[in-house]
Amino acid sequence: MPELPEVETIVRQLNKKVRGKTIKSINNLDSKVVDPKILRILPVKIINIKRRGKLIIIELSNNQFLLTHLRMTGHFQYFLKNNFLNDQKFVVAKFNFDDGSSLTHNSIRKFGGIKLLDKEKLDLEISKLGVEPLGVAFTLKKFNELLLKKSKSNIKTILLNQSLIAGIGNIYAQEALYFVGINPQKKASELSLLKIKQLHAEIIRMLKFAIQKKGSTVNNYTNMGGAGGYQNYLAIYNKKECPKKHKLEKINLGGRGTYFCPVCQR
Repeated sequence: MPELPEVETIVRQLNKKVRGKTIKSINNLDSKVVDPKILRILPVKIINIKRRGKLIIIELSNNQFLLTHLRMTGHFQYFLKNNFLNDQKFVVAKFNFDDGSSLTHNSIRKFGGIKLLDKEKLDLEISKLGVEPLGVAFTLKKFNELLLKKSKSNIKTILLNQSLIAGIGNIYAQEALYFVGINPQKKASELSLLKIKQLHAEIIRMLKFAIQKKGSTVNNYTNMGGAGGYQNYLAIYNKKECPKKHKLEKINLGGRGTYFCPVCQR
């Protein structure tokens, strides 16, 4: 599932490609994935695209919003005028712009979707999310407060809790914990102040670097420009050995497969 770096990459690409364009018509091929109510508000102009956690928010000129969650296999593809490829697989909707260009939303497993929301409903959705790990509110003090709230929970489960910290997923949680030498099974209450400080800094460093590399392409994720590059820097995710050649263990935490090094992570 795309995490913060992947979603941020796509948001930046969407802003470059379609911000300021007017949606003239939509070919909606799956109304279970793409909200059919969008057809009633056309034509409408795209004012801005932003990210909140793993969500993509497209602001429209009529004070409404398109809320997109890519889930496991959703992605966008942009086409210049008269350049659309009719043989695209897994297209669930095609957005046609007034300048002749188009944007397709593709979804292999159809777990995600695009919903039309007004400001009140959007705010309700956003209110469920925790602090942004790359925002000014994610201070070391704030991180400490979040860990205190869930002191009896294991640290990896806390990092994945979107109501606490929005945007970190299975890949980056495992990687951050490895680089600061924390066992993912360790309870928050067992972490020293030094380890908390190191983890806070590593989360920020890693997410920023992953955005620079346009995210990690593992399984089905691609951004609008193709594959990401951060998968080349992954230390333990989906691997057999850590960079120090220790054999990794794989366990299940909170329903998610979790790799860690029993030697490096204590």
